[in-house]
Amino acid sequence: MKKTLTLAAALLVSATAFAQVSVTYKVDITDYLAGGATLGANGMRVGGNYATQGGTVGGAAMTDWSPSNAVSAMTSLGSNIWSITVDYPASAVGQTQLYKFVNNDWGTNEGVTGSTIASNGCGVDDGSGNINRTLVIPSNSVTFLYCFDACFQCDGSSPNIGLGENIVSTFVVSPNPATDYAAVNFTSRKAGDVTVRVVNLFGQEVAELINGTLEAGAHSIQWNFSGIQAGTYFVEVVANGTMSVEKLFVTK
Repeated sequence: MKKTLTLAAALLVSATAFAQVSVTYKVDITDYLAGGATLGANGMRVGGNYATQGGTVGGAAMTDWSPSNAVSAMTSLGSNIWSITVDYPASAVGQTQLYKFVNNDWGTNEGVTGSTIASNGCGVDDGSGNINRTLVIPSNSVTFLYCFDACFQCDGSSPNIGLGENIVSTFVVSPNPATDYAAVNFTSRKAGDVTVRVVNLFGQEVAELINGTLEAGAHSIQWNFSGIQAGTYFVEVVANGTMSVEKLFVTK
């Protein structure tokens, strides 16, 4: 019995030690290069408080705010998109990751004075002209694709590329921008399970409006913004296995 308990305890410790969550950060530099920038010899990198959060890449520990470190290097996926997957320990879930995308090294980074990262809600201004992206480390692995120095993809769509955006017939959110409420209008092609929810820029759910079965046809759902802060949100409608996403601006 004693050996059994010892083995069980060892297995529990082992499972806890290896529990982790992965965040894949992708950046599209198409617009950045079109604006006259030149990609440095060392390519795209990330800089942030990754070591503080226990971040690793391929098992190698990251270093805080050191884009020149080899572990901070992103990988080119082609078409001006670069990627890096950071693994975090379970203890980091809920902590705030501060970071920036960097071209080669400091001095060619995003988030300088005038950047829209802070005003559009995916970053914070430290008061010294430095604007850092923020991400509350999630409990599930996710992938984000951002346009360089922006809170969205370069076409203005959601950065959470796991959404798999498809077209749901006649999907409209209005008014937009909205102050007190918005109506979510869409048409379901046939009766079936429908989920309507609202997420923030980090893919975190802030409201679930419907989760159930609806008949085929047109539907309108009103969302009142009680307790919701001003900012940018995405309204997702999943019906009959397809998803459509609309950006919603909430003003106060």
